[in-house]
Amino acid sequence: MIISGYKRILAHQEMGLHKIDSRIMPEGLTLLECLCTNLYENLTVRELNPVERGMVLSRLQSWVPQDDILVQYMPLLGLPSHKQTLALYQKIEQDLDDAVKESLAGGRLSMQAVKMLMDQDPASRWALFGVISGINLNMNQQTQVIDDIIDISYIERKSIPQVLTNHALENIISDPHMNNPHKAKTVLDHLRGRRSPTVQKAERVFKSKVASLDLPKNVQISAPPYFEGPHLKLTIWFNNGKQLKDKIRQISKLNTLDALDFPWKVEP
Repeated sequence: MIISGYKRILAHQEMGLHKIDSRIMPEGLTLLECLCTNLYENLTVRELNPVERGMVLSRLQSWVPQDDILVQYMPLLGLPSHKQTLALYQKIEQDLDDAVKESLAGGRLSMQAVKMLMDQDPASRWALFGVISGINLNMNQQTQVIDDIIDISYIERKSIPQVLTNHALENIISDPHMNNPHKAKTVLDHLRGRRSPTVQKAERVFKSKVASLDLPKNVQISAPPYFEGPHLKLTIWFNNGKQLKDKIRQISKLNTLDALDFPWKVEP
């Protein structure tokens, strides 16, 4: 039985080498001793990824009392000694599909996204993972997409797989003319529109109103995200004080500014 070094043996085989220096361990080692030998040997050279940590903690529960795992092994793996953390990592090993594990181990899937996926049934988890992996969302976008889809599921009273069985969404993901960043933004816009159609409509009205102001070049007016704030923002790009004064003078002469307000407010 190979206790440690399995990948090194495979590497030797791929290079056509038929001999490798090895150490024969004493007979009578328990499976726990074999596991710990492998663990300590790996920890001397690198940090284990989340999937590997889950593998270790899942195997330890067969031979080591939970309190000992929390006190001795969790700090060794760089994890807080919390029962919830222990349960999470054990579930990663026991419940996740291989494709999800591979994505997590490779750093393409965030731990926060994994926690959210673990709260879903297997069919929903797999459907959500398909969207995330299909367009290579970044870490923040992953949690935002999962949040939006879960909310839409409640709003539309549909299962998550039913929410994702949507022609508009499927067309975005499969569009060969869009790169991943563009797909990510378009998917987020689509989901936000389904989650908050009133806000999306207000954004369109506001952008149309701003576009009609005929603002000077390098001047921009923006609203807070989702209009969750009491103030609008004016941004001016300039090279010197004289240019700034000219921009301010041009802006002050715009009579159209009087009608600018949040979209839902009644104009006087």
